[in-house]
Amino acid sequence: FFGVRNLNTTPVYDADALAYFNANTTITSTADKNAINTFYLGLKSDGIYTKIKAMYLTIWGSAAACKWNLVNPVDSNAAFRLTFHGTSWAFSSSGMTPTNAYADTYLIQNNAFANNNQHFSIYIGTNVAEASTDLGVEEQYSGGNFGNMYLCPRWTANQLYATITANDTNGITSTNTDSRGMYVLSRTSSSSLKYYKNGTLQVTQTASASSSRATFALLLGALRYKVFGGSILIGNYSTRQQRFSAIGTYLTDTESSNLSSRVNTLMTYFGINVY
Repeated sequence: FFGVRNLNTTPVYDADALAYFNANTTITSTADKNAINTFYLGLKSDGIYTKIKAMYLTIWGSAAACKWNLVNPVDSNAAFRLTFHGTSWAFSSSGMTPTNAYADTYLIQNNAFANNNQHFSIYIGTNVAEASTDLGVEEQYSGGNFGNMYLCPRWTANQLYATITANDTNGITSTNTDSRGMYVLSRTSSSSLKYYKNGTLQVTQTASASSSRATFALLLGALRYKVFGGSILIGNYSTRQQRFSAIGTYLTDTESSNLSSRVNTLMTYFGINVY
């Protein structure tokens, strides 16, 4: 009959977003799914999605819901899903917060990336000054070379420390009095390392790349490290809240800005944006 509509239509989602929804059954709201689907589509239209190896949206109420890699939501180490270790993780709709704890990504820098083609990003929800690392791995080799990828957003002296395949002495150091926000670090060449906060380029460092990369997996909430000749250790535990993180190949200035904007739009939808 004229004027009669079919009210039993099923939403059509991006295939990768749908795979994530099927894995993370915590997400039941159609509005939430639509917002996340728009996020996927935006990353793809910006040319960013194919550059990401692992991506985590950690704003759900349990470890089981926060563990999924949005790029490959399979429950396995090879798919880079998170496993949680340590004293305590607190999970809520505003993010996940560690206490003497860490999450293993199973993503090994040496296996996944070339020296001069890497990035990481992370959205921090709380303002805490402490000697801690929110995302990190570092391996020291002979001759002073380091394989590393880490972010210390607000050290006790209001300093940010961050690097990708650069010796500690020529990584990024920058004044930062508020640890909240969206951070992107991108290694774009053998001599260029860039740091962005909230979509704006803060520092371009002429930091020569190390000839090495870490051979063990990156952590969230702490630093996994090895001094030359020593054992693999875990330390620098963070207590800052995390809402999003991603690791992949390098991003241009435009891509870094676009990624920050897409993530912050998603945070704004959920009512937990910090800028």
